[in-house]
Amino acid sequence: MDTIRLFRVEKLRRAVRVVLTDGRRLDGDVFLAERTKSRAEPQEPIDLLNEDAPFFPFFFNEQEVLLVAKEQVTRVETASPDGEASGDMPDGAMAVEITLIDGSTISGFVPVEKRGEQTRLLDFLNGYLKRFIPVFWGEQVCLVNRSLIASVSQLT
Repeated sequence: MDTIRLFRVEKLRRAVRVVLTDGRRLDGDVFLAERTKSRAEPQEPIDLLNEDAPFFPFFFNEQEVLLVAKEQVTRVETASPDGEASGDMPDGAMAVEITLIDGSTISGFVPVEKRGEQTRLLDFLNGYLKRFIPVFWGEQVCLVNRSLIASVSQLT
């Protein structure tokens, strides 16, 4: 038996666009685990980006693998999990416009959990401790680097 195959971990390939802080846009793929550590579902790009490791492998083309520093990623754009449309957002999802420190804006819905009678965007933003925040629009999701957000406004 081939020893290398014995330790091989099956991965799922997902197409993404990575936008770096220097403005470069990289189209390629990330490989995701078939199951996450915390649930028996396939890993999503947000799970990969919110792991503690400071770098992730990005398959820029069939010949080149880049090790990308998460701190230098402004956002990652990809298809929503299972093609979920933003209309399927949980109660309390809020329409927002996020302005990044480079002046670019992202509009969509953040999946804010409803707590009690009222949900405040400020409470969500201050309580969200992960590195990347998901912003849904249509069948797409934009994973925004929280540390590069300049401002957020709630849309009505």
